[in-house]
Amino acid sequence: MTVPWAPARWWDPFVVGSSSDGGSDTGPVCVVGADALVDLRRAVLRDGRTDLSAVHPADLEPSTLHLGIAEPGGTVVGGVTVVVEPWPGYATLHLVLMAVAPRWRRRGVGAELVRTVQSVATSSGFDVWAAARTGALDFYGALGFRPHGDGFTGAMGLSHRRVLWRRP
Repeated sequence: MTVPWAPARWWDPFVVGSSSDGGSDTGPVCVVGADALVDLRRAVLRDGRTDLSAVHPADLEPSTLHLGIAEPGGTVVGGVTVVVEPWPGYATLHLVLMAVAPRWRRRGVGAELVRTVQSVATSSGFDVWAAARTGALDFYGALGFRPHGDGFTGAMGLSHRRVLWRRP
């Protein structure tokens, strides 16, 4: 979905690699192409299934931001996509398809990605929402997101809730 008023690169002047270093074992958070995230999304979010899409309809929109963190050697081990998709009355940016490779979980990769999204959103004047798996509500809560509304069944038949983060 293209939002006609959204500038193509609303996240400028975010500079590739401008966030913190992503931890001692990874590189910085960088802007990446959607293609750099599809295999990771499929492995993590679709249990490796090829019959389910690991592509978001807005992946190729000029207003969509893809962020990734790679390990030495260049393999992307964490990624997130940010889509201009308003939740009317709440937020403009939708954090979608966040995935962290299993061996990199609980090492700060996901938190670094979300903090980068929050920083870029704040600089651009936007709030952020996501459809979070209920098992990840504590993760999002620790990053300042608050649950809103009732739960629902999302992708892969898992329970989700919308979460909202408002910029300071």
